[in-house]
Amino acid sequence: MQKYGICPIGAAAMRSQASHRSEMISQLIFGETFSLLAKSAGWLHIESSHDQYQGWVAANQVELISHDTYTWLRNDSVFYTTGRFSKVTNLHSSHSFMISGGSPFPGNGHKVCKFESFTFEHHGNLMKPSGNQAGDILHLAGDLMHTPYLWGGRSAFGVDCSGLVQLCFRMAGIRLPRDSSVQSNLGESIHLIHEAKAGDLAFFDNDEGVINHVGIITGDGHIIHAHGRVRKDKVDHQGIFNQGSGRYTHKLRLIKRICS
Repeated sequence: MQKYGICPIGAAAMRSQASHRSEMISQLIFGETFSLLAKSAGWLHIESSHDQYQGWVAANQVELISHDTYTWLRNDSVFYTTGRFSKVTNLHSSHSFMISGGSPFPGNGHKVCKFESFTFEHHGNLMKPSGNQAGDILHLAGDLMHTPYLWGGRSAFGVDCSGLVQLCFRMAGIRLPRDSSVQSNLGESIHLIHEAKAGDLAFFDNDEGVINHVGIITGDGHIIHAHGRVRKDKVDHQGIFNQGSGRYTHKLRLIKRICS
């Protein structure tokens, strides 16, 4: 029988193997659900519900839930936490902790949410995607400026390039795959950089022609991307130009328009 779970903490690492020494390939953030695929000595092999990404999580960082609760959470009107961080209190244990902006908070926009043995109270603002997708995406990316780069990260605690894009688009109501190479398969191709609009995605490749970087075009000749930290740099037909180092750091491969 299929089992399900939820992340009840700020962020839980998804790893390539069932070991804390294994590479972190992604994260679950607070409120995200998953399907259980297998178990192994304190580890769970899972598939995240929001993007079908698979990996191993430590069993003591997540909680299993019933099918009915999972269905309710998946069908609930999605509201997201705003700002870089906000505080959540577990009213059963009275302990509080910080969660990242962009975390889904169950309960149809109410500040207190109850399910199974959990009662969480959110201290801060919640938002529902407004439909102003390009505007929302840039605003959300701006909130994450200077967030440190973290391979596999997808939160304000640390984020990689495709995690930044996925998180910002998700809060604007658009679900994207986890990796930049897969994200690049979506949307309408834009052939010239001067035809790009705010909210378009620019993809970059390495010397072998493999797409390995993505960023959000701002519409004013710049791009917001995660490289060392979330930053805003100049972008042109060659790629991303870092004014601090005086050189191009990424080679432009293609531009895609996914949002309106």
